[in-house]
Amino acid sequence: MKKYPYTETTDMVIYNTPQKKQKKTRPWLIALTSALAASILSIGVCGAAGYYYISRNNAPAPQLAASSDTEQNASDSGDGAVDVQQTVNRSVLGKKVLTIPEIAEKVGPSVVGVINKTTVQAERYWNPFDGRYYYSSDPSQDGETVEQGSGSGIIISEDGYVVTNQHVIDGATEVSVILNTGEEYTAEIVGQDTKTDLAVLKISSDVKLTAATLGNSSEAKVGELAVAIGNPMGMEFSGSVTAGIISAINRSMTIDERTYNLIQTDAAINSGNSGGALINQYGEVIGINSVKLSSTGVEGMGFAIAIDEAKPVIDDLMSAGYVTGRPLVGISIQPTRYGLFIASVQEGSGAEKAGLKVNDQILAVDDKEVSSTDEINEIRDTKKPGDVIKFKIVRAGTSMEVNVTLSENSEKN
Repeated sequence: MKKYPYTETTDMVIYNTPQKKQKKTRPWLIALTSALAASILSIGVCGAAGYYYISRNNAPAPQLAASSDTEQNASDSGDGAVDVQQTVNRSVLGKKVLTIPEIAEKVGPSVVGVINKTTVQAERYWNPFDGRYYYSSDPSQDGETVEQGSGSGIIISEDGYVVTNQHVIDGATEVSVILNTGEEYTAEIVGQDTKTDLAVLKISSDVKLTAATLGNSSEAKVGELAVAIGNPMGMEFSGSVTAGIISAINRSMTIDERTYNLIQTDAAINSGNSGGALINQYGEVIGINSVKLSSTGVEGMGFAIAIDEAKPVIDDLMSAGYVTGRPLVGISIQPTRYGLFIASVQEGSGAEKAGLKVNDQILAVDDKEVSSTDEINEIRDTKKPGDVIKFKIVRAGTSMEVNVTLSENSEKN
């Protein structure tokens, strides 16, 4: 499909671009991937609400102890403890409640570092004094440099499948996975999905890997213990463990025009924690750490993709390399002051077969007037492959209706 400058598509929206590129971001949401190349300790933009930033947090993690059979108030543990009351009934839950050290011991080996190595063309400039071209980086690189960023990941199978955030590996020419033992492996990108910000990697190891146990985020309760494990600020602080509580569940948030169902926690998560594990009191992964809210006067607002939302996506990525069952129209749209116009039509798509053409103006979809690609996306996403979607268009001054049979979007992105 031919792409046009400044064109919005009804079938794909990029969740996040690599940090090395200039991009428009929401000032109050920060993806948790460490900076490419030289890490920075503070990232911020100015906005109406003030200055937003990511910074190191050297405060010690709270030590929360959980009783195995009865309730305990952590406030009795002394200064610096977090007040968390945990009530346990083994006969009902059938699960053993773990202490934070036990959780760290159980899940720590399953949390890995994910290194994004992106080869880019170095900037070249002309020196008029000697009549030669020079590169802004080492000339021996022949105009190419490798920028490196890092995040976290979770081993989900003993044979080497690893789940992480898509934005952690976005644009990578090579991905490496570093175990908690320090061993580094080149990883294959099995599948990635920008819409859900999830990706699956595969490494091959001669040893049996420790896979995390995936829990049920639907069973999580506000106020329960939450433990985060990951690599804040890069591999220098790999395997960091922080603890807090589940602050909220089913938190619906829109990030870069995508809506996510997230778990909110006050366990400290920072740049580099992206793709790491949010763990419940039983040592089960209930979320994949992805985003934090950072602002002057705001503390302890981190968010993880609920594991119940992630599981079907992970399964699809492992089996098919893409998320199955998503409908595809097969057009890209150019919004203008005069309306929405088709900028390109994908070859072989339902749109092409139905007769939609470049420069057709879209007035309505399924008898609903539309003025943005978001509105078209919302209508499309209520359908499945094989369904029909009706476009009312204007072509060369003539109004007409075109019925498009939706195909499956099998694009691996």
